[in-house]
Amino acid sequence: MKSVLFTCALAFSLWATKAQSIFDALENNDAVSSVVVNKSMFMMLSKFEAALDTEPEAKQFIEMAKNIQSLKVFTTSDKQVTAQMEQMVTKYVAQNKLTELMRARDKEGHVRFYIRPGATEDKVRELLMFVDQLSGQGQINGRKVENVLLTIVGDIDLNKISGLIAKMNLPQELNRVSKK
Repeated sequence: MKSVLFTCALAFSLWATKAQSIFDALENNDAVSSVVVNKSMFMMLSKFEAALDTEPEAKQFIEMAKNIQSLKVFTTSDKQVTAQMEQMVTKYVAQNKLTELMRARDKEGHVRFYIRPGATEDKVRELLMFVDQLSGQGQINGRKVENVLLTIVGDIDLNKISGLIAKMNLPQELNRVSKK
């Protein structure tokens, strides 16, 4: 009986460890600014639905928010951290079998999008965006941002993602995905 309990406890701990994202380590890095929004916050936002009946755009945002499990944004201008982020992205994409949706490169930077397919071709279970070498394009709270890592997990409708981008002031590069 003890061995069965031990095996169950070990299996649960391995599952719980795997449930944490490889990117969670970035939250404790002083060279990284981060925003992490979990399911509870999105569910709380959905409670405001009754107050927003008159605004169709707000209603659309709340409908989409109901289907999001988590949103994580990490930004930095530190070159070593950027190299670490790129290694994390490469490893994460391979381990989780994400598909490259698109990539863009110009003098202002490089943008790569990866997805985990969803139930239909317009929906994905995960959207990961990595932007690097933004040539001094942005600042957040007075801090120069050259690199952005964003991951959204849930039931994401690619046709509606631009509404979420606008409402949450997310990187505008995400608009490229909704216009695929």
